[in-house]
Amino acid sequence: MRTVVLLSFIALGKLNASEYLNLMTRLRTLIETATPTALGLTDEEFEEFKALVAKLQNRVNYTSASALTAQLDGIDKQRDSLLTFLFSIVQNGVNLPLEAQRAAAEALALIIRPYANIQRLPGQQETVQVNGLLVDLAAEAAAAHVATLNLTAVVEALKEQNDQYAALTQQRTLESDAKATENIAELRARMDPMYVAVTTIAHAESVANPTETTAEFIRALNATVAEVDHLYNLRVGHVKKQDQDTVVPGTDSEQPGGEEPTDPGDGGDDSGTPGEI
Repeated sequence: MRTVVLLSFIALGKLNASEYLNLMTRLRTLIETATPTALGLTDEEFEEFKALVAKLQNRVNYTSASALTAQLDGIDKQRDSLLTFLFSIVQNGVNLPLEAQRAAAEALALIIRPYANIQRLPGQQETVQVNGLLVDLAAEAAAAHVATLNLTAVVEALKEQNDQYAALTQQRTLESDAKATENIAELRARMDPMYVAVTTIAHAESVANPTETTAEFIRALNATVAEVDHLYNLRVGHVKKQDQDTVVPGTDSEQPGGEEPTDPGDGGDDSGTPGEI
């Protein structure tokens, strides 16, 4: 009678996101190595599994920080510098000895007064305030005063930086929304039954049509499950550092009242060790 190696069982629900992703990505690699056809899987089934793994990976590794954030910070600093320069020229201009420049500065001082210190506002609030300032400075009389003080290029640069900041802010929002459309719990709820189906089909193929490829897949999968489970036990403190033996709290013979459980329901580990028939 031939020997049939059973699949190791692991309670998927106990794994954290990183442990779960580790198991699924390694299963994907094992299937790719053996090929779906050799394991009794259709290409469509494997593509569906791979797509979910990719989504899960993106979600687990997703962070609210964005590569655009550094770019936005740089633009904000440039925008603040332009505002500071513009305000300082106008404020100093009211003391100029030349009548035309002094009059232009006095007129602009009244326009910029409501916008004092907008550089200190949060980025998006500053964007709104700068838009208001630009509208006021674009009025015909104000634009003439801006030109008199040779500030036209400064105002144009300010508009360019502000528009760029607004566009990148919107782009970051859309990227974040796209990445967060499906949360990890929803993805895992879809992947759990797929994991069971994929591994069960592969195991059935190894029994019905045994080959060296299917045998190696089962061995490698069981070893992977054992390693993931061991890492879980390390994380939750179920492993002695001295000898790395798994110890379930309350069952350590060295602790008062410790005894070996006789049934998984009595507190034993809910992962399984592969058996043989």
